[in-house]
Amino acid sequence: MKKLKVGDIVVAVFLGTPGECEVIEVTDKHLYKLRMESGTILPGVTWLKNLDAKQRKNKPWHIVKYVRHLKSKVIQKDSIQKADLEKSIQKQKDFLGGNIKK
Repeated sequence: MKKLKVGDIVVAVFLGTPGECEVIEVTDKHLYKLRMESGTILPGVTWLKNLDAKQRKNKPWHIVKYVRHLKSKVIQKDSIQKADLEKSIQKQKDFLGGNIKK
C-alpha cells in the first residue's frame, strides 16, 4: 500500500475486471481519481487493504497493485509575451518606489 502521486500507473479492479489506470488526481490522503485506458474516470478509488468487509462487498472499484510512474503530461502554452511581462514588472517597481502614474 503505497501513497500514490499524479502520473502513477496502478492496476485497479472495476466491476470485477482488472485494468491499468493512471492517477490523475489525489483527492484525499488515501483517495484517488483514476483514468482507465478506455477513458473512464473512476472517482474515490482507494486500496483494497483500506476497505472493511462491507465496503469490499459494495465498492465497485479499488486499487490492487502499483505498477510504475509516468511523468504527467501537462500542456502549458506560453501566453505571456516578454514585453508585457517587462512592462508589468516595471509598473510594480514604480509602485513600490512611490511613483504612481494614472
